[in-house]
Amino acid sequence: MTQRTQTIFLAAFLVTLLLALTATAGLAASSPAAPAGAPAAGVAADVEQPNWAEHVAPILFSNCVSCHRPGQVAPMSLLSYQEARPWAKSIRKVTAERVMPPWFANPAHGDFVEDPRLTEDQIATIAKWVDAGAPSGDLASAPQAPTFASEWRMGKPDVVLTMEPFQVTDEMEDHYEWLRLDNPLKEDRWIKAFEVRPTFMEGAHHNLTYIAPAGATLASVQGAGRLEMDYLGGWAPGVVPMRFREGYGKLLPANSTVFFQMHYHKTPGPGTGGIDQTSVGLELYEGAAEKKVTSLWVLDPALDIPAGEANYRSASEFTFEHDALLFNFTPHMHLRGKAMRYTVEYPDGRKEVLLDVNDYDFNWQLTYSPREPLQVPAGTKVAVDAVFDNSPGNVSNPDPSINVHWGEKTTDEMMIGFLDYTYVNQEEMPTHAVPEAMKARFEQMRKLRESQKSSAATSTSGRNE
Repeated sequence: MTQRTQTIFLAAFLVTLLLALTATAGLAASSPAAPAGAPAAGVAADVEQPNWAEHVAPILFSNCVSCHRPGQVAPMSLLSYQEARPWAKSIRKVTAERVMPPWFANPAHGDFVEDPRLTEDQIATIAKWVDAGAPSGDLASAPQAPTFASEWRMGKPDVVLTMEPFQVTDEMEDHYEWLRLDNPLKEDRWIKAFEVRPTFMEGAHHNLTYIAPAGATLASVQGAGRLEMDYLGGWAPGVVPMRFREGYGKLLPANSTVFFQMHYHKTPGPGTGGIDQTSVGLELYEGAAEKKVTSLWVLDPALDIPAGEANYRSASEFTFEHDALLFNFTPHMHLRGKAMRYTVEYPDGRKEVLLDVNDYDFNWQLTYSPREPLQVPAGTKVAVDAVFDNSPGNVSNPDPSINVHWGEKTTDEMMIGFLDYTYVNQEEMPTHAVPEAMKARFEQMRKLRESQKSSAATSTSGRNE
C-alpha cells in the first residue's frame, strides 16, 4: 500500500463510524457476549425531532459500542453523548452512504448472519438528529450505557494463548512474521469459539492462526505442497469473534503447537513502530464436539496480472467427494482485488450463486455465513471467480505500470476463497487442512516461482553480456 493510499484509509477510518457487527463472523447465528443494559434499537420512522437520549443512544448502544469502547478496535468511544457528539456529522455521512458498517455482499445472493446494515428508519433517525443540531435530550432519562462482562467481545475465554512481544520497528512497512506458541493443555479439547486480539492496532494488518502437532517447527509443517496444519482462523479489520454452531468445532490436540502468521503494514517513519503481543482466546466444549469443521482454500497461485489491466479474471474450483455442509465464505485478495463470487454446481447441472462480493475492499476482510449451512451432495463443485483491477483507475493500486503475481507482500496479489465445511459422514473427513487437490495447487505455485526466478536470472544474464 502506498503512503498516499494508507493515509487515505487511516483518515477515513478515523472519521467514520465502525458499527459493530451484530453477530459473530463464525458459523453460528448467535452474537458475541451481549452487553448488559443495552436497550432496544427500534425507532419509529415518524420521529421528527430525535434526540440522543430517546432515539440515537439505543441505536448506537445496540449496534456500535461492542467496538466503540475503550480497548477495542474502533478509534473512539460512543458510550456517552459527550463522546459521540463530536462525531455526529461523520456518523450521519457514513451511515447514509452505507460506508459503515462495512458490508460488501450483493443482497441478491444470500442472507448472512454477519449482515450489519442499519435499517432505513435507523439511518433516517440519525440524519434527522444531526440536522437538528444533534440535541442531547434529557440525559438523565437516557438509557444506561451498556457494560461488558469481559474485554473480550466473545466473553471471557477458557484459555488464552499469547505470543512473545514482537518489535515492529519504525522502518517496517510490509512485514510478515511467524511466531510459535505451545498449547499448555494436556488433553484434547474442542474449540467452540475463538477471538484473536492484536495489541499494536496501528501496525497489525491481519493474523492467521494454525494448529500443528506437538513439537512441530515451522519448517516441519510448512512448504509448497505441505502446509499440514489445521487452519483455525484469524483477525483482520472488521472481523469479529468466530463461534461455531452448537455441536461443531475444531480440535485442539493435547500439547499441540500453535502458529501465528502476523502481517504488519504501516507507513514507515520515526515513531511509527511499536510492540505487538497478539493473543488468541479460546472457548472450549466441556466434552467433544459432534463434528469437526475444516477450512478449505480455493486458490489460484498462477496469477499473472498485466500492467494497466482493469478486469483481469482468475478462477479456481474444488469438488467435494462426499456429502458436505458448507458454513461460511471469506474472500481474500490484495490491493488490486475488485470482485469475487462463489458458485456451486450440483451433480445435476444446476448452479447457485452463494456469495457475490462486487466491491471488494482489502481493508475489510469479512466472513459471510449463511443463516443455515448449505448441504451439498457428493460431486458438487464450488467455483471461485475473481476480478482484479491493475489500472491507474484503481486508487488503491500501488503501481499500475508493472505485471503482478502471487506473493505475500501487500503489493503482490493473492486469490483465495476460504470456505469452512464438514462432511456429513465424519469418517470421510480429511486428517488435515490440505486436500490433495490443494496440495497440487501449492506445487503449481512452487514451480511457477521457480520459472519466474529462472526467467529473471536469464534476463539479467542477457543484459550483462
